[in-house]
Parts: sequence; structure tokens; C-alpha cells
Amino acid sequence: MTDPIAAWRTSYLTSSMTFAVPGTVVAASVGTGPVARVASGDAVLGSEQLEVDDAFHIGSMTKLFTAALIMQLDQEGVLSLDDTLDRWYPEAPNASAITVRMLLQHESGLAELDFDLVGTATTQQVIDDVFAQPPVSPPGTAYAYLNAGYIILGSIAEKATGSSYDTLIQTRFIGPLGLTNTYLDGAGTGPAAVDGFDLGCAQGTGGDCLGKPSTATPVTPTPSPQWVGAFSAGGMVSTAHDQAVWIRDLVAGDVLDAPHRAEMQTLTPLSSNYYGAAYAKAGVPAIQLGEGTGLASWAVPGVGTCYGHAGSIPGSNGIAAFCPDTDLAIVILNDLNPAGLTPGYPGLLELAPPALHALTGNTSTRSSS
Repeated sequence: MTDPIAAWRTSYLTSSMTFAVPGTVVAASVGTGPVARVASGDAVLGSEQLEVDDAFHIGSMTKLFTAALIMQLDQEGVLSLDDTLDRWYPEAPNASAITVRMLLQHESGLAELDFDLVGTATTQQVIDDVFAQPPVSPPGTAYAYLNAGYIILGSIAEKATGSSYDTLIQTRFIGPLGLTNTYLDGAGTGPAAVDGFDLGCAQGTGGDCLGKPSTATPVTPTPSPQWVGAFSAGGMVSTAHDQAVWIRDLVAGDVLDAPHRAEMQTLTPLSSNYYGAAYAKAGVPAIQLGEGTGLASWAVPGVGTCYGHAGSIPGSNGIAAFCPDTDLAIVILNDLNPAGLTPGYPGLLELAPPALHALTGNTSTRSSS
């Protein structure tokens, strides 16, 4: 499916956008079949081709490891999703009303972290700064995507177990699943991530450049304090292959028991209303359906409903998704941030159908039983 990837990478040169993705790696599998991988484009513009086993900073795709960790701890009775934040952080605003579940579902009402502190302050200092800000809404009343919530969740896991986040992720997920090229930046070890690029234009970088004449601007070489500081909300490095194995096992395997898998996938009303209103305002079909307790959902024509998470961080914009209707696991990692018109699910609509066809010759969905 190299041609579809090349088309995805360059499609914005012929629309209102004026940039191309330097490089993309796609990994996909159907059922228990092997993970197929293909790469297209450059890791270093004009001088180094991207390879299928290249590692990336995966940004918020890290949140799936954090959500799965909290779910396992709930299974084991180490903590409860109904525990309130005052068990660990009594100084937090509304601490007695914010539950662990609300943090997972982006419904805590807490303020977002100060991104200027990420990589320059300790995790605890970042959390303290969040608690020093006034809440943006009462707990449980509004959906607002919150990186701070997942940094707090990583800290809660450490306090509840007495182990570091890195150790917990390594022993529970990375080791047992054989994710040999996956690690927490600044703590674990593995292949260095590609440096990647940010979309650059006269107005700045990243999202400021969507819809404007833009070029790929190299980001600070790895390791970067910003990536390390993203911690349990966005600090991991991985490959497309490892993420394909991980997303299948998380959504359809035995990483969690059936009730916890179901809770991760079940859309919250607040998130469904949020995304439904956003799409209606934009006048486009509702692709992202909302979020559950850790997993986002998308409706992909020709493939079905897909569960997973996207990740956006300097130099990388990707997604890992598993689609039960067609038993497809697909991972798309781009070394440009943001990559394309839909940074919340970059390349999923364009590349999931041809990936399914390439692996099965079939692009129709089947109903779930």
C-alpha cells in the first residue's frame, strides 16, 4: 500500500494546504496474522529515508498505557476508579469530588498544565502548578481533554503501588507483550526516536500553520526535556510494530478483563455531546465519536468503529487503532506535527481502508456479535 501512503503524504499540496508529510510508517494486521509494515518518505529531508522499524515519540498515545495501568490497579483492588483525588492529593481543588474515573474521562474540571513547565520543572512541580490554578468547571459536568489529568494519574499509580511509572509499564505491559522497542523517554532504554519536524510558517509552527503556506521545520534533536517531561501523558517512544501489537492486545486481548475493556470503550455522554457539537458546527460528518474511559472512538467508512488514541508532540503525529468490525489493527506514525487536516486521527480515514484491502482483499465491514 505504498501508493496510498504516498498519496496521504502529499495530498495537502493539491488542496488548501501547502505542505507534505516528510515521512510516514504504517503497521497493520488482521486477526492473529503478522504485522505488515511499510514506510514512505524521509526521516531527514533529502538525505535519509524513513524505515519501517524507526522509533517515534508517540505523544498522547502514551495515555493508553496509563489508562490500562489504572484499570489493572482497579482490577486488583490497589485503587478504585471511584476513589477521590483527596486520597493522594488533598490539596487539589475539588479533591473530594474528583474521582479517578473523571481523570481518565477528561471530566475532572481541573485546569490544563502549563506547557512551558514541561521539561523544565519536575512532575510534582507541574502538578502543583495545576492545583494552584482555578478549576475550569465543576467535576463531572464537562468534557475537556486534559493532559494534566494523565500526569496526575501516573503519579497516583506511583503513590498507590510504591513503584515508579516506568517500572510499572515495563513489568506489566512492555515485557509481557514483547514490546522490545518501546520505553519511557528519560527512564527506559531503546532505539532513539527520529527527530522529526514541526509544520512551520510565517505565523509560527504547528497548528498555527494549518491552511497557510508551510514547510517542515526540524525540531530539537532527541533527547529533549519536553518529551521527558511529558511523563505519563506523552513521554513514551515506540515503533509502529510495537504499537500494533499493543493496541490489539489492549482492545481485544487479555491485558484487561472484559468489564474493564468494555468500560474503556464505552463512550461517555459528555464526550459524545462535545464531539457531536464540534462536528455539527464545522458542518462535516462526525468521525471522532467521543471517548470512553481511556479509549477514543472513530467511525471509519469501509472499516467500522475503531478504538485507540492519537498522539501529537513536537516532531511526531500518529495514531494507533483497533477496529473490531473488521479485526484490523492499524498504526500510522508521521514525523511531522501536525500531519494533515485531522491531527486528532492523522491518516486514519485515508489509510485504514487500503490497509484492510491490502491484507484481506476486502473493504466491507462485518457486524459485531
